[in-house]
Amino acid sequence: MKKQDIIILSVLLIALVLVRVIFNIPNFNPVGAIALMGGLLFGNKILAYLIPLGALFVGDILMGLSSPMYMEYILSPSFLMVYGSFAAIITLGILLNRKPSLSKVLGGSILAAVLFFLITNAGAWATLPEYPKTLDGLALSYKAGLPFFRSTLVSQVVFSLGIYLVYSLSTNRKLALA
Repeated sequence: MKKQDIIILSVLLIALVLVRVIFNIPNFNPVGAIALMGGLLFGNKILAYLIPLGALFVGDILMGLSSPMYMEYILSPSFLMVYGSFAAIITLGILLNRKPSLSKVLGGSILAAVLFFLITNAGAWATLPEYPKTLDGLALSYKAGLPFFRSTLVSQVVFSLGIYLVYSLSTNRKLALA
């Protein structure tokens, strides 16, 4: 990956973090897409984790500075589950890294939304006292998360495809469909 491509992708991901901080629409944000596309587009695996997770962390700190309640979240076990899910999504992007295409981005973004749903709701079940530590409690946690899944899925697909298209056009890369 050329230095210019790294700069373009980094600026794009940081801009999306700012969109998240400024607009802060629950469950409709570019965070999962930033993780997936970081893994998919950065050739360097260290940068694939460092830049997206670092940008997300800076965004979370900025949001925490403006809201004491959000800062409590940053210090909670849920925060670790969310970042664990982002690391898993980056890993998914790395696994899809060979010749990025629209079909890989679409399939990867759907899988990323499912990963986020499964990991974060399992984390809620494991760490929150309102869920019994039984299979029924786990099912209850997943059921409680279902209303949020649609927004997560739609935003994951929209932002992932958007990042891929903007990156491809700005680096003069040919858009691959499959």
